[in-house]
Amino acid sequence: MGSSENESFGSGQPSTRGFRVHYRKTLPIAARSGLAAWSPQLDLIAIITSNENILLYRMNGQRVWGVAHRKENLASDVRVERMQWRPDGKMLALGYSDGSTRIYDVNNGKQIHRITSEVSNFGKVTCVGWVDNHSDSKSPSQASETKSTECTPQALFDMDVGQMLPRLSVLPSSAGNESTFTSKVTLDALINSVTKSGEGKNLDVLLIGEEDGKILLNVFDSFLIGTMDLSSLSDRLRPSSRLLRHTASSDLSTHSLLIEDVQSENILFATMDILFIQQFGQYLFQLASTSTRVQALLRYIKETVVALEAEFKAMNDLAQRYVSIIDEDVKKQGSEVSLEFFELLVTGVPSGILKEWLVDVLTERGQKRWEKSSMNGYETLRRLVHENLLPTCERLIVLFCRLRGLARWKERGSPLGLDPDDFTRCLDVVSGLTVFAHEFLLKLNRELEHFDAFASWLRHTLDELATVINIDDKPPEDPQIDTLRVSEYISQYLKESSLRSFFRSTKGPKISEYKGKGESIFELYARPKANDTKSPGFFELTEYLEDLCKTVFAKPQQAMRQQLRVGKPVVISDHNKGMGDMRMVTEEGNPVGYLAFRGGDGNDLILIRCDISIVGGLSSVSKTRCARVSLATQERKGSLIDFQFVDDETIILLFVGRDGHNSEMMTITCNTINYDEDYDPEDLAESVCSYADGLDGQDINIMSRRVFDSGFTPSQLTVNGRKGRRVGCVVAEDRVTYLVFDLDQEEYDEEEEEEEEEEKGGMVVDNGEGESDYE
Repeated sequence: MGSSENESFGSGQPSTRGFRVHYRKTLPIAARSGLAAWSPQLDLIAIITSNENILLYRMNGQRVWGVAHRKENLASDVRVERMQWRPDGKMLALGYSDGSTRIYDVNNGKQIHRITSEVSNFGKVTCVGWVDNHSDSKSPSQASETKSTECTPQALFDMDVGQMLPRLSVLPSSAGNESTFTSKVTLDALINSVTKSGEGKNLDVLLIGEEDGKILLNVFDSFLIGTMDLSSLSDRLRPSSRLLRHTASSDLSTHSLLIEDVQSENILFATMDILFIQQFGQYLFQLASTSTRVQALLRYIKETVVALEAEFKAMNDLAQRYVSIIDEDVKKQGSEVSLEFFELLVTGVPSGILKEWLVDVLTERGQKRWEKSSMNGYETLRRLVHENLLPTCERLIVLFCRLRGLARWKERGSPLGLDPDDFTRCLDVVSGLTVFAHEFLLKLNRELEHFDAFASWLRHTLDELATVINIDDKPPEDPQIDTLRVSEYISQYLKESSLRSFFRSTKGPKISEYKGKGESIFELYARPKANDTKSPGFFELTEYLEDLCKTVFAKPQQAMRQQLRVGKPVVISDHNKGMGDMRMVTEEGNPVGYLAFRGGDGNDLILIRCDISIVGGLSSVSKTRCARVSLATQERKGSLIDFQFVDDETIILLFVGRDGHNSEMMTITCNTINYDEDYDPEDLAESVCSYADGLDGQDINIMSRRVFDSGFTPSQLTVNGRKGRRVGCVVAEDRVTYLVFDLDQEEYDEEEEEEEEEEKGGMVVDNGEGESDYE
């Protein structure tokens, strides 16, 4: 940095060389304002660019992956609105202007979930909050405690039979470009992961808000509770209220919301209670985790069916292309293609038109291509059913049986909204799918045997047509043609494969028609059928199972939606001050909410402390305190442009001088400030911020500080204040240049660095350029 960074504003001030800069990097495209965030657990930063691309970088500026906007099949006017990491840093959630929220895997940038509301008018996303109760509580003692409980009766009760089943295999590329399970990492994360003992206590909550006042709640990654109007959770909220921010205490006992009343432009703070978490406990985990796995398996089946259809189509299209040519020519002569092949099989002499087709159209090269394509196709179809479809059905049967057992336990299942008959119907459909898959294998094996014989005969016929016979030559060896199988292939499979009926068709009956008659799906597929009877195919069966599961899980979702409450809101600001910041901490065993807003004149910081009390499981704000912190001094003139809570005690501020010079970044503590306790929302009609603007400004006690040189004007910052990860990023005014800095270390002179290295015996210190935990 330039010399101006080393100038101090006076005695008593901390060094202006705080926040040691590790890297100065540039982006390929300008960053979007407010859309950059550090991974909570890894030294990775996600940035949204001005063209809506998602970029993930290591701390040293090395790009891990990027996702292009155009590859996500998004309309050109769809924009990223909010970004939030899962607290363990393994997934990244992005809220879009079309109302959808997409979740990406940190390992490869693949989209693994797409969360959409069940209501059609879910608008632009205004908030994505993701919290859990375990990312901050890992310790060796807890690990040993978990290990010691593996042999308890509770561990036996929690034993998952599904863990004993073989791991599912990745799907081939024929499952489609948008397939989730062509990646082993994603497959392992969503399906093959093993549920460890004690994980039933681990909970994460994903809360999504939209511009028209609706919220969408998910627990345990992707168990969708459903969509609700925020105003329906409290009689003190207007229909025009929309969610801006969400956070929670470390144990998730209390949630806090920052809400905007669009009609009055008020900013409100309120607590939220998710009552079903305490009520259902570990049974909620069983329901949610099992449901999440069921949804993943249904998606896996659907992609398997897509792969089956793609493989069959590729194989069948090539065969039919050759057959259709000879079929058209033969029909012009008033004959049938089957008769022509039968005549060739019996006499060994092809008709003129068939010989022309064999020599000029099919040729030896075409026959080899046909045979290779079909043999590979049959083997791939068989492998997809054996290794992918049937094992998935087995897993679904285990999961549905477990849920049916929980539903039959009336003391636990009934409050959750579970009905054992629902899961019996699900088992019926999966059993039907299993029988259908076995029938498919039987027909495939039979057709494969006949095609193998037909291909050998066709190859032999072409060889004979290409061979010039010499009287002195020995007669050729008998090729051992299976005439019976060849004749059966000609009559049964040549013009149309027997496997076609297993795939989607606009003709034929629908499953709903059978269910309307009260018939069992299993019995429908298990009973013998007449030759002209067609059952709904794989695609129709999987779609029906997916719709049935949505209906079944809608009942517990409805029961849970009725157990959300929002407490009485406090008016924080009576005019929209832009996005503030909020953090929940625990002090003396009680939850406390800290809020930060910019003061009315733009160079002050307003800090608000909301004490929260819990009575009968319902939380509310019991006391509101506030303070105004003066940032401007005789030497420091300008405006506060960005700020963020670093941890439970510290907030970092970005202050820009009026002329762009003398911009600085500083940290202050928020729990040592003297808060005014006279504000009472019952007696005072004004908001907390309006009341705080009238208070005397407090001088700040700066912990760390850095003054930027005149060539760098900051515009936004993002930090990760977690222990062991204390790092930040500040983006320049051009939104292309950015600095990566340490939150605790100061800048060293070159001489100081050399002396430090000599004291350490020349030992090199890793500055973060090596491989990160991401690897």
